[in-house]
Amino acid sequence: MPLPLSESGGLVPRGHSRREANWLWVVALALVLGRIPAAAQESQRKPSDRPATVTATWRGVPARSVCRRLTELTGRPVILDRRLDPDTPITIAAEDTPLVDLLGELAASLGGRCAILPASIRIVPGHAAALVAADTERTRTLASLPPALRRLAARRAPWAWGDGARPRDLLAEIALRASIDLAGLDDLPHDHLAAADLPALPLAERLDLLLAQFDRRIDWRGAQTDADRVGLTIVPLPSPPGDDGALVVAPAGLPLNTAVKPPRPAVAPRPPAPGMATWTLEVAAPLDQLLATVAIRLDLELALDREGLRAKGIAPAEIVRLSVKEVDRATLLDRIVEPLNLEWTIDGHTLRVGPKGD
Repeated sequence: MPLPLSESGGLVPRGHSRREANWLWVVALALVLGRIPAAAQESQRKPSDRPATVTATWRGVPARSVCRRLTELTGRPVILDRRLDPDTPITIAAEDTPLVDLLGELAASLGGRCAILPASIRIVPGHAAALVAADTERTRTLASLPPALRRLAARRAPWAWGDGARPRDLLAEIALRASIDLAGLDDLPHDHLAAADLPALPLAERLDLLLAQFDRRIDWRGAQTDADRVGLTIVPLPSPPGDDGALVVAPAGLPLNTAVKPPRPAVAPRPPAPGMATWTLEVAAPLDQLLATVAIRLDLELALDREGLRAKGIAPAEIVRLSVKEVDRATLLDRIVEPLNLEWTIDGHTLRVGPKGD
């Protein structure tokens, strides 16, 4: 069903001022969607007064794509353990759902559990409490090490690899660059990993992040230094303290009132040229429905790259929240697609929308 838009120049209902007309369009739009926008109410609350929430809809989206999207939303890597199928289709509809609840639901959909750590979020097939215990122990151990070792462990760098990478090779490369002699590396089972692209993380976190997928970690307590090299040993993860449930949060993992990463800055509106049609809209609607309605009002045919969206972990029905007043066509389209890192073009009478080119 097309969504009502307000376009300056002839769309104001008779007997109402333009301001009243704009509000009528907002109310009509809310009725079409079956709800009144809560933006005005939410703006009265401070971010620290309520838990971080996510609004998104995924229908049959591969688990790896959902993890990638949640990484963008939370600002910390959401890691799917190698023992879970990254192509498992995920169907989740979240409307202002607390982030921790959404992560727990995702883990349950995969038959796994979720550990929320200070630097990363892990979805694993077994006990999540073991990861939390290892992370807590590593933090305490690193704090007691000599300054040189603390600096080594805290050395930050991004980490990326392609499909089929071998864990032993990845760890050996890190150890070589850091002048580390890593004992126990040959005991790791042979395996090939799915592609990953991780943000900058401390060296200690990177090593344990990969080793945890083999139920192992680095023993920093037994670190040995000899000249310019450091000797470290790979050891098993600590035994899990009983059944830990579907989701475990480290002491400094994710406070319930921590806000998710804010969306990208909104595109600055351009002053419309004299006589140019302008658009006013306040809406919370599925992306595909909103774009379809806008295309109709612009007398264009919509070509939405649905497969491209799914490849980026963005569901076509993901909710878009938008509030614009008297903006031109280009600004309207910018404001719709920018929060999801999409781009639009108009080719003849076709409006094309899809992920930004790499």
